[in-house]
Amino acid sequence: MLDLLKKQFTIRLLSPNITMNYKERIFEAWQFTQNNKKLIRWYGFIPALLSTIVGIGYVTYQILAFKSSPLFDDAPQSFAYVVVTTILNFIRDNIELTLPLIITGIVLAILYFLLPVLLDAAMIQVITRKRHGQKITLPEGLKFGMLRFLPYLEYTLLMGTFSFIAISAEAAFILRNLGPEVFKTLLPIIGIILVVTFILHILFTFAEYYIVIDETGVMNGIVKSCTLVILNLQQTFMLVILMLIIAVRILMQIVLVILIPALIVVGLAYYASVSLPEYGLIILGILSGIFLLFASYLAAVVHVFSVAVWTYTFLDFTSAKVITAREIHS
Repeated sequence: MLDLLKKQFTIRLLSPNITMNYKERIFEAWQFTQNNKKLIRWYGFIPALLSTIVGIGYVTYQILAFKSSPLFDDAPQSFAYVVVTTILNFIRDNIELTLPLIITGIVLAILYFLLPVLLDAAMIQVITRKRHGQKITLPEGLKFGMLRFLPYLEYTLLMGTFSFIAISAEAAFILRNLGPEVFKTLLPIIGIILVVTFILHILFTFAEYYIVIDETGVMNGIVKSCTLVILNLQQTFMLVILMLIIAVRILMQIVLVILIPALIVVGLAYYASVSLPEYGLIILGILSGIFLLFASYLAAVVHVFSVAVWTYTFLDFTSAKVITAREIHS
């Protein structure tokens, strides 16, 4: 599978000079990813696993919510109402499990919302220091990540408001509950919000690296990121497009590689559930867990590679000298 991923990083752009710079930077980031498997296992895998589980839950919820909405089924109660009442009924019928469930929910929420922020800050520190020839261990990376945890958390919470997932969830809510006509009326506004969100994400590309590496404040990092992007607008935009192409191609290959075995597994699980009903669900659960771990590891590889690419790009851009209007060209 990793050999399949390597083939994705040979995409060429139209300009030969730009192609060579991008190719070298991407190749350097990929070599770093390949040579630091511990970074993938300890910094990338757990957030990827949590994101994959939450992503599966989010997609499942959206599908079931649409299925029970007036658009398709016109159920007397919304799916959200069914979920909430089911949880409350379960707690009422199993009152002894209330405290363990609350503790488990708090722990999972902390892991999902806080742990990825800490590990990403630590990852950026490790990548930067290793590129500058410093010897740093993963525990030391966590130490430096903790020092920048709070401002980086503030930034991620701010950007969560402008995330494409949040906007898509709101659009889906409007479509399900207010109907297609209202959705069509609001569609231009949603489109404008998406365009503005995309522009903001481009302008804020390097804010997190200013916050974590240069120890700036959140707003100062955002302002500096906007300036850096404007000074390197073409290269930043082309790199964003290139990374999107790479991500889409990797996603397509991951889907193809996983889909065929998954279909076989589903067929075998169905056969087992029919012939051996007491073991069918167990087999399906075990195989589903294996695929979940496999997909999460691949997502961790891609995430570490992506962070390395943007860290190297940030370091290159900020190391370049900016020529002022008063300087005389020699």
